[in-house]
Amino acid sequence: MLLLTFLDGSIAVAQASSPRRNASQLKCTPIGRVLNNSDLDLKAGSLICPGDRLQPKSGRTVEVLCYFNQQILQLKGGNATNQLNGCLPRATRFKPCTPENRSACPKFKGPGEGNNNPAIISPYSSALLNRRPTISWYAVTHATSYTVQVSGQGVDWQVVVKDRVLTYPKNQPALQFGNAYKITVIANRNDSAVSASTSVVNLVPENNAQKIAARIKQIHNLSLPKDEVAFLDLDAIYMSQNLLSETINTLNGRAKAGSRNPTLYRVLGDRYLEAGLPQEARREYTTAAQLAAAVNNSTELAKARIGLRRANAIASFQPG
Repeated sequence: MLLLTFLDGSIAVAQASSPRRNASQLKCTPIGRVLNNSDLDLKAGSLICPGDRLQPKSGRTVEVLCYFNQQILQLKGGNATNQLNGCLPRATRFKPCTPENRSACPKFKGPGEGNNNPAIISPYSSALLNRRPTISWYAVTHATSYTVQVSGQGVDWQVVVKDRVLTYPKNQPALQFGNAYKITVIANRNDSAVSASTSVVNLVPENNAQKIAARIKQIHNLSLPKDEVAFLDLDAIYMSQNLLSETINTLNGRAKAGSRNPTLYRVLGDRYLEAGLPQEARREYTTAAQLAAAVNNSTELAKARIGLRRANAIASFQPG
């Protein structure tokens, strides 16, 4: 028997034969997902609500991916349900981004005054999994070309391009796990350099990369809805290592595939804010709000509007 607690406080009973549950079947905000078939009631891939009871099979361990703390719980024995409390969100006092409380605002990552600085957009954070990341930056007014330089252990190259997006060159060696690399973008006007922007990225250790790859394969093997996997499972796995670039690229991939899920765009807005990109966040929150309104999803509409207000506040503090 499985107890389900809904958002309105009501309780329902599900039988052990209940099918695997996905997001469209729930009336709660899921706190995690069962990753294996070690529970008597919940099949691998089932989402977990607050108040659910786990009953591990004798001698077996139930693996649960928690969405709020981005951890994997190994639950077994009679205290499995109590241990599941580790997946519950912790009470935090939200500090709004305001002119009086600018410390609560993410660090802005945008063009400098007068668009004279080719501020690097992606990679979106210093932690990185992709060994051949796409590099992008803000355009500089009157720049005629850009020089991109990447240097570090086993890597030292530069290339001149006209665009403001560079796919990692196939003829250059990939970045190596466990090492730091400097990425520099120089804005040129004719034959003269006029400004530059630099960021440092750190590739995760190789053993971490292998563990992440194994978890992602485990999730994909569950044959879950692609949008749901992107904004719930892969986002949790990537964010456990602060891999903003990976989760933003994954969510963008689903958006380009034509997703109409408001949660996906709202989470993408959240991640852009964490990357210090309020303009990009505003675009995604606006899309999320429009999609949520179209299907009368009041919960996501409210979240999107809160995110949009915060993105607008942060954007108003940008330099220039």
